[in-house]
Amino acid sequence: MPYKKLLFTFLSFSLTFLIHGQNFSSNLEKEIFSSYAKDSINYDFIESLFAMDSIIDKEEILERKEKIKSLIKTFPEKENSDKKEKKRIKKIYNSIHDTFFTKYNLNSYFSDIFKDGTYNCVTATAMYAYVFDELNIPYHIKETPSHVFLIAYPNSFNIYLETTAPGAYGFSIPKEPEVKKIIDELIAYKIVTKNEVNEKGYMQFYEDYYYGKEFIDKSALIGMQYYNKGLSKLESLDYDTSLNNFRKAKTFYSSPLIKPLLKSIMFVKVNELVFNSLDDIDFLIELLSIANYPKDYSLSNLKSSLYKIVEHDDNDSEFILNTIEKFRSIKNDKVKNEAIEFLYEYLGRKAASNSEYDEAIIHADSILKINSNSKIAKEIVEFTIFRKVAYSLYDIKALNSFLESSNKYEFLKTDRRYFISLAHFYGNLSLMNYKSKSITTAKNYRDKFEDIMDTNNILDEINKVLIVDLYLRAGNYYYYKGKYQSSYNIYNKGLTYIPNHPDLMKRAQWSKDEL
Repeated sequence: MPYKKLLFTFLSFSLTFLIHGQNFSSNLEKEIFSSYAKDSINYDFIESLFAMDSIIDKEEILERKEKIKSLIKTFPEKENSDKKEKKRIKKIYNSIHDTFFTKYNLNSYFSDIFKDGTYNCVTATAMYAYVFDELNIPYHIKETPSHVFLIAYPNSFNIYLETTAPGAYGFSIPKEPEVKKIIDELIAYKIVTKNEVNEKGYMQFYEDYYYGKEFIDKSALIGMQYYNKGLSKLESLDYDTSLNNFRKAKTFYSSPLIKPLLKSIMFVKVNELVFNSLDDIDFLIELLSIANYPKDYSLSNLKSSLYKIVEHDDNDSEFILNTIEKFRSIKNDKVKNEAIEFLYEYLGRKAASNSEYDEAIIHADSILKINSNSKIAKEIVEFTIFRKVAYSLYDIKALNSFLESSNKYEFLKTDRRYFISLAHFYGNLSLMNYKSKSITTAKNYRDKFEDIMDTNNILDEINKVLIVDLYLRAGNYYYYKGKYQSSYNIYNKGLTYIPNHPDLMKRAQWSKDEL
């Protein structure tokens, strides 16, 4: 039987894991998996069945192949008569069984056939599949919830080959009483329902269930060996080896039974990881690829792991960026985006707090590509841009950079600091130009300064020294030019921002007296 019942609850595991990724028992096994990954059609079936044997080599595999082929050479040629061909199949079946199979053992693998003759339904079916391929005998491999067997001539004779029991029960074309017994057993085990059977009748249901269109590829038999070994190791509480074998089983065998087993082990494992290596990250991504999100792995579960990643002292920004690249391989966009956004948020905040403003903006942009409404990304942009303004020289280059950023990030214009920054830019640029006697440019910037000041309630947050210096410098220019009305107006405008300032009041009075 390919499957065994599990006698314990997965959630009660207390695991100590030694491995994170895929381990191979030998270079030969690694080579076989690599070859199958490149070409799953043209591969060596028999060699792959031996892959899990850690001490076997290619020379020994070749010897065992020759042993099988020597037996094949003794088989009679295909018969023209249907009756004779059925008898020929029976002879081949019994000859293989007598030559190779000695004792049934649930926990046996293909190599064991050649060591002591022990076998199970998976390894015996694999042997018949190989021989039938060599003899060009058509067959289907059928899988039930607890068994694997083979049907020879599935489109004509429907010869059922029970690979675990030789003799009368091993080779058969069942009669109606036998069919009824088989189907009643399926009903008793609740594999099928009585109503399903009654709708078709026993014989038709049997034909559809066992000889229907569904059958598995022989490569699944390779994976079933790893699956069986995974179950065996799980029962003996060897969780590392169990997990490793279930992973290998998936390569060849797409059984729905593997996924819940992997998840049950991996859910416990992921809570024990510290996430300071890319192997740990790979493990999390593997779990996310098989977990149902958010049913059995919620956002809070995901964030718990992500917090471990960003909080570990060993994990620098480069590690986090490598982690992000690994998360991009996740097919579930919701999970992928949640994880990547979280990690970019961490990087963006970290860069901003370390005054690495260009890096902070890059990370914020990455967030906004995923989530254009991200509050955190906007906060990073706002903090960074306005901090850069605060540390700038308030020159034209800094102003252009600020205006460019404001046009790129429109949400900046809704922030009070946007107008405060513009006021400081225009005020400083106006003052600089008055000092350099570029009066037209200076007046232009002063007009913009006043427009910002007069239409926004920001006076309390504007540098008072800047205001006094600007209006004294501007008023003095016109005063010493003898343009007393202009100087009077400028001094008075300054007084609207800084009432009762002695220098502005004094110079306003001088201008008035001259008038």
